[in-house]
Amino acid sequence: MSDSGGPPDVVVVGAGIVGCATAWELARRGASVTLVDRGEVSGGTTGLGEGNVLVSDKDSGPELDLAVLGRAMYDELESLGDGAARVRRKGALIVHPDAETWALEPARAERLRAAGVECELVDGADVRALEPNLTGPLHGALLVGGDLQCDPRGLARALAREAQALGARVRTQTDVARVQGNGIVLAGGERIDADAVVLAAGPWSRSLAEGAGVALPLEPRKGQLTRLRLPQPDETWLRHKVVDGSYLLSVTSAATGVEVSTVVETTADGHLIVGSSRERVGFDASVDEALVERMVARAARIAPGVAALKRDATWVGFRPWLPDHLPAIGEASAVPGLWLATGHEGAGVVLGPITGRLIADALTGTPPALDLAPFSPDRFADGA
Repeated sequence: MSDSGGPPDVVVVGAGIVGCATAWELARRGASVTLVDRGEVSGGTTGLGEGNVLVSDKDSGPELDLAVLGRAMYDELESLGDGAARVRRKGALIVHPDAETWALEPARAERLRAAGVECELVDGADVRALEPNLTGPLHGALLVGGDLQCDPRGLARALAREAQALGARVRTQTDVARVQGNGIVLAGGERIDADAVVLAAGPWSRSLAEGAGVALPLEPRKGQLTRLRLPQPDETWLRHKVVDGSYLLSVTSAATGVEVSTVVETTADGHLIVGSSRERVGFDASVDEALVERMVARAARIAPGVAALKRDATWVGFRPWLPDHLPAIGEASAVPGLWLATGHEGAGVVLGPITGRLIADALTGTPPALDLAPFSPDRFADGA
């Protein structure tokens, strides 16, 4: 425990991108930090995603404001750890094969511009000039040139190394049994005392929060991704991140059944990743082969060439989902000293580093760059 008035002692639970960023930001401010994870650094949700840093899939409100700040941080993070983030500034195209979603896009584009996002509407013919392999029927697209992609596992591990270089302790393969008082108790009974605990364990945060007395209606939202191989690796087969306009409706839906839309893009080694599915079925890690076929067929509506490609691998990840589609960021008033940094759903890569910065600022007495009130964990308390 720190002496009164000095930098705090903080335990960060969870070594995904949110937890690693939080540990790094706290260590930079002189805090004594212990980063704990039951697995390896970036061994969970962070390392299974596409690494997208997007504002193009957002709409006006607190999440967009957070994403704008988060994307801007990559100007700084890009060089961290000798370029471990492997940033690809490819931009994003929100494409619209359906007239219904295209009709809504001009108004959303204006809301994005009002939040400081540079974007432009592109008609169907110009979309094909940008992306010759998008030969399916399209009404048009929204082009957001500032969106990018990174290697989230590489970035998280670089953040952990940087935190260690500043004195942070990183304890992997260390299971946390519970948060208790101003500290944590490990599965073997060891206690780590601290001035504050930051719970950043993604979809596994709920049991620890509720065990400490903090209501958190967090669920794992399962998603599948499929990797397809091009006959010859070609990073330019798709130059942008391509997202079906219906994806925005899928993300914000609270349905428990399967939600399917299309995201498709090239990987850094010149092949393709196809998503996206969402379903609230707990921690079911099984691959649904019928759903894979459905996702690929849907992507082929936009890019017909996808249908002929050989499938290389399919895997499952779990997004930390909260009912109001906003993360929980801040101190829980029911348990002073317990801070939450979770619930980013599928946007953890863009929102994770800025979440770590905002948490570190608030914990060390620096006014955060963004009002944290909309993200308060207290919004889920009884009677909130």
